[in-house]
Amino acid sequence: MFPEVASDSPLLQNLNPEQKAAVTLPHEHALILAGAGSGKTRVLTTRIAWLLSTGQISPGGVLAVTFTNKAAKEMMTRLGALLPVNVRGMWIGTFHGLCNRFLRAHYKLANLPQSFQILDTQDQLSAIKRLMKQHNVDEERFPAKQTQWFIAGCKEDGLRPNMVETRSDEDRRKVEIYQLYEEQCQREGVVDFGELMLRSYELLRDNDPIREHYQRRFRHILIDEFQDTNKLQYAWIKILAGPDSAVLAVGDDDQSIYAFRGARVGNMADFVREFEVTHQIKLEQNYRSFSNILDSANQLISHNKTRLGKNLRTTQGPGEPVRVYEAPTDLAEAQWMVEEMRHLVRDQGTEPGFRRQEIAVLYRSNAQSRVIETALFNAAVPY
Repeated sequence: MFPEVASDSPLLQNLNPEQKAAVTLPHEHALILAGAGSGKTRVLTTRIAWLLSTGQISPGGVLAVTFTNKAAKEMMTRLGALLPVNVRGMWIGTFHGLCNRFLRAHYKLANLPQSFQILDTQDQLSAIKRLMKQHNVDEERFPAKQTQWFIAGCKEDGLRPNMVETRSDEDRRKVEIYQLYEEQCQREGVVDFGELMLRSYELLRDNDPIREHYQRRFRHILIDEFQDTNKLQYAWIKILAGPDSAVLAVGDDDQSIYAFRGARVGNMADFVREFEVTHQIKLEQNYRSFSNILDSANQLISHNKTRLGKNLRTTQGPGEPVRVYEAPTDLAEAQWMVEEMRHLVRDQGTEPGFRRQEIAVLYRSNAQSRVIETALFNAAVPY
């Protein structure tokens, strides 16, 4: 059916067996469990190049969703280097970027002005504050920031104001504010990020010709960072996938860290079940870390009982041992870190010390940096 491409094709060179299997998958739904540092961006890009080079698809038939604009640009740059194709014909971008493109093309059907503006997070907060002031909303009882989170959460779940369940007067007031906010945005011809997704989904859901057109067009749908998709994004993928589409979901449930903003790691298991996925490929070869780090990470994450399961491995050797220090307080932890840094930058016997630029401090949230920075400042340690 398609042109034969030799297994020693330049596109497949330097791929490990699992990567090669992912790149050359047949035309069907599949899940790739891609561990950290396993080369998933390369696999996704090479998969698209493979589909194009074997004649299975034209550039306009590709829809690839990335988590960041940077990742989308990197993918297009790599594709341009692999094949002499016009990458602009492909739909490669973030969920919001692709929905913006879709709504620009169908603004009338979406009931939007042609030059509709997009509110970023700060613009949205300002709009909510303005609305609350106009309608004499008590900001102590209904803080603008929390109202913004409420509206965003509703949209991530695909809920318009009339669809939100209310169990108290406070709930009803929040829904009223949500409704007023929607009316204000419609009057002013603006949309927020959540609205880009929700209005795109609704147009695809309610307009049969539009939905069927895009289902026919996108024969291959590829989604990166699938573990970070929320309820509405998964629904958007499902409605775009036509009877002849092949959806390739790439993700790692072990790296799911965005539940606080609506991400549903359960979408991965739902995808396997609802799309009747028979091909699951695990990319377990790590090209980034030494084995001591991977062994520690594998042992720690193994306590997650509902994970889909994989074990990262490497050929780079053990590397330095992983040390664990448990401090009684955050102040003690910061002081220990300062002393450790001082030790590292000093000459260590016959070995020269490290430069300060070679030392990094990672923390889970920005709030944790203050006590560390205070300790560094008090110890006159520049950073």
